[in-house]
Amino acid sequence: MAHRYREPVLLTTLANLRIPAGRLRRWSATAVGEGAPHPVGPSENERFHLEAVRAGGSGWLAVTVEIRTAAIDPDRLVAAFRAVVDHHEVLRSHFVLDVDGIPHRRLHRRGDISLRPVGTVHALDERGIRDELAEAVAGCTALSPASHLLAVVEHGDTCTVVCAFDHCYVDAHSLAVVAEDLVAAYGGEALPPAGSFLDHLVGTAVTEPGDDDPGVRGWADFLAATDHTVPEYPVDLGVTPGEFAPSRIHVAEVLTRAEADAHTESGTRRRVRTYPMLLTALAQATRDHGGPDRLPVVLPIHTRTDGDSSRSVGWCVANAPVVIDAGPVVGDDPERVLRAATVAVADALPLAAVDLTTVYGRFGHLLRKPRHDVFMVSYLDYRRFTRLPSLHARHISSDGRADDLQLWFWRDDDGISVRARFPDTAVAASLVTSVVDDLVARARAAVPAASDAAAAPV
Repeated sequence: MAHRYREPVLLTTLANLRIPAGRLRRWSATAVGEGAPHPVGPSENERFHLEAVRAGGSGWLAVTVEIRTAAIDPDRLVAAFRAVVDHHEVLRSHFVLDVDGIPHRRLHRRGDISLRPVGTVHALDERGIRDELAEAVAGCTALSPASHLLAVVEHGDTCTVVCAFDHCYVDAHSLAVVAEDLVAAYGGEALPPAGSFLDHLVGTAVTEPGDDDPGVRGWADFLAATDHTVPEYPVDLGVTPGEFAPSRIHVAEVLTRAEADAHTESGTRRRVRTYPMLLTALAQATRDHGGPDRLPVVLPIHTRTDGDSSRSVGWCVANAPVVIDAGPVVGDDPERVLRAATVAVADALPLAAVDLTTVYGRFGHLLRKPRHDVFMVSYLDYRRFTRLPSLHARHISSDGRADDLQLWFWRDDDGISVRARFPDTAVAASLVTSVVDDLVARARAAVPAASDAAAAPV
């Protein structure tokens, strides 16, 4: 089954990015001085990320947006980018390592970050644009002040703007905020209030929980159920433990808007939610391809609340573990299986309040982690971003390397799509494509007909 890329929001990688040939301009950011020491140290995500990058991993994220003009106003664009950096203080921070290799945060003041042109404006074909961007984004690092990238490609009657940052500063939600804020600032608009990521870190800091904490007990139960093995995809991807392959992606449409809406609208009555339904479809597709009946997986969970924090930029993600039961192959009520998954996910979400440092501290002597990557499945609803659909926004991840499968589901005004990232082996390419086809078929089968939804039990 062939699946198309979905617009306007697309999760992709630089190797798969398509920007038409055009005139490329780019800038690099510079900072005044070294910044002032800041009392908020690295978050757990930031610390793990810095360690992974120092071990050879890649570590940037980027977003592209389309501005409908034949020629960009470079001064306005630079001013807009500086306004975004001033608005979100984490983008003015960086880390320095002490003699023991411990990272400490420094923060620049508003107005301390400036941009300078890099090279000359020149025409490039699609491959040349990707090559130059690849070289430029490699310099994005949280261990250097203001290492962000700003670029634009002028082609036809539109311009593609590219912003890139070290992953320490942004998650997928952040990229959507940056996209909307940049276009708003370019148009001369005031930026909406935004929560502070650094304040968020202070507000979410908690005393390490005791052994009787419900979250700690939940993690203990999960790890006991998985023989204390960090989740890995349970079907062979053609990479032995300890080895890597270049990463590859596969993007597919899962549900059309009408199908997604039909599932959501009947959800309360059916006691079924969308994310658990997708996880169930994945568990069943995995079982169809030789996997187990129960699928352990980690769910990245956003820690933003309503209000100004919804416009915050930063890596606001925690982790919740869950085991999804695929249910019997035959002879059971499919709705019961979906309701059980909905309960399992709801029960798992509070476990995200227990940070991984605590998990490793309590259970590290028992843990087995066969892979570098962790089998994770994310879900992000872009419909909360009102301006985004008109910007042709694309979230770009570094290509890097992979040794396990990771999936990102996203919902926008057109429906639900999925991006699968996996090691580029012949075994994995064939398997993942087939698993996604199966997942899509099962998700569509889970959408109730109008009469079925109306008759579903309360």
